[in-house]
Amino acid sequence: MVATVIQAVYQFPTVLTIGSAFGGIPQGLPAFSVPNFDFDKILTLIGPAFTIAMLGAIESLLSAVVADGMSGTKHESNTELFGQGLANIFAPLFGGIASTGAIARTATNIRQGGNSPIAGIVHAITLGAILLFLAPYAVYIPLASMAAILFIVSYNMSDAPRFIRMLILAPRPDQIILLLTFFLTIFTDLVVAVNVGVVLAVLQFMRKMVNTIDVHEASCDELSEQIKHEITLHPDIMVYTVEGPLFFGAISAFDRALSSIHKDPKYLIIRFVKVPFVDLTGLRILRGIIEELQKRDIEVLLSDVSYDIRREMYKSDFLDVLGRHHMYRLFDSALHKAEHDLALKDGKEV
Repeated sequence: MVATVIQAVYQFPTVLTIGSAFGGIPQGLPAFSVPNFDFDKILTLIGPAFTIAMLGAIESLLSAVVADGMSGTKHESNTELFGQGLANIFAPLFGGIASTGAIARTATNIRQGGNSPIAGIVHAITLGAILLFLAPYAVYIPLASMAAILFIVSYNMSDAPRFIRMLILAPRPDQIILLLTFFLTIFTDLVVAVNVGVVLAVLQFMRKMVNTIDVHEASCDELSEQIKHEITLHPDIMVYTVEGPLFFGAISAFDRALSSIHKDPKYLIIRFVKVPFVDLTGLRILRGIIEELQKRDIEVLLSDVSYDIRREMYKSDFLDVLGRHHMYRLFDSALHKAEHDLALKDGKEV
């Protein structure tokens, strides 16, 4: 305020202000206008519009996460995105551009005690009042004074002690992602940094998910402990237990485990005890694995398959390869099926 008054009185020509740098602030509210709709323009702009929408959603949710950490609250992601979507639908009717949740203004509000939606409303009313009544005087605000304010806000928002603690305690891949995002924010742009950081975090998450999958041959003792009664396997029955998601990145571990079977059994029961989901690529590769096993005269049975996975299998042509009566909810049912068929075959051989 003091710097603005001094500049307004003396008007130093070497001091950059909002007016000298950006041409001032228009006075008054923008007028309502309906844009011209052109199908060719819609086709041209739909790609960039989608990109802006995704970037805006990421930045707004990032702002909400930062606000949660500063205020100790928990945001509603759907509410945030719904409100942002409404704002971006009506803003162009008044000459506005796409808007997102801003980390700098959000952090400033919280630092000053504005932890409720009323803070955003007061902010909007204040900006409207500036446009209507104070726009001629805002041109004298020195950029240096605004830089100092932004510097303090940025430092408070950075939460340096927590950043250093995370950098020390985090695993090495997470440290690299954190530092890369940090330096990209400084030397390029926040949007670029957020996108690169999110992509790298997703790839790191996928790598961890790949490492969590476990496919191993289940022993009688393991089965007896899990099923809660004594299990004795026929020599021609082999049981494999799968733990972890079967998606395109992790299905190779499943393939390697089943390919390592040296003695071919007549029946192979695959237990999906701790498989939360199987994606379309996983189903396709799993189908190929089962086809290879069937070529080796190994009859494959699935057990402990969750409802969601069974639904996906029914929707695809997976059961055409596996067989309609080769998938069971319980392991005991699959084991009974294999033992019953072996008994019938042994009886015929006798």
